[in-house]
Amino acid sequence: MIKKIIPLLLLFVITSCVKDVDFEQAEDLSISPIVESSLIFFNFPASEFSEPTGTAIVTVSDDLELDVFNEEFIRDNLIRAEFFFEVTNSIDRNFRADVILYDENNQVVHTFNIDTTPNGNTEVVTTHTEVFEDASLEQLKNTVRLELILNMFPSPTGIPLNQNSQGIIKMRSKATLFFQIDS
Repeated sequence: MIKKIIPLLLLFVITSCVKDVDFEQAEDLSISPIVESSLIFFNFPASEFSEPTGTAIVTVSDDLELDVFNEEFIRDNLIRAEFFFEVTNSIDRNFRADVILYDENNQVVHTFNIDTTPNGNTEVVTTHTEVFEDASLEQLKNTVRLELILNMFPSPTGIPLNQNSQGIIKMRSKATLFFQIDS
């Protein structure tokens, strides 16, 4: 009796679990990864901006190579980008950060600035998000270099900064890249 039930049970298990597999669904695959990366950061004490008169504009600059946009995968699949900046200022001066993007011919393709206003020596946090879509995204894809120029403006009172001046200015930033990958 058991010998008759086992083949019948086996036949039932084999035929009941069969389902057609649709291999064409892989053709409709679409994924949308998001990647975040640190971009620029600095932390300067007030003493870094010492100048004898209190009336000069002090400028600090730095460059960052952005060869990531030369990658074919990124150029083909990047659909949006955001650069987020947070500036904390506790120096009793106005600052402006100019962010300039250059192409391979050293031509400016995009620029924006971030102004921060002091509140005595109390920390003031300023944020800015630069969004790249459509035409500005194409400009970003042509970028090979980013330049940051930090300008400290003169004191309204004419009091100069020196080695004993209090406060800091710091910036941290990140790039968020949004991709659309279709098969």
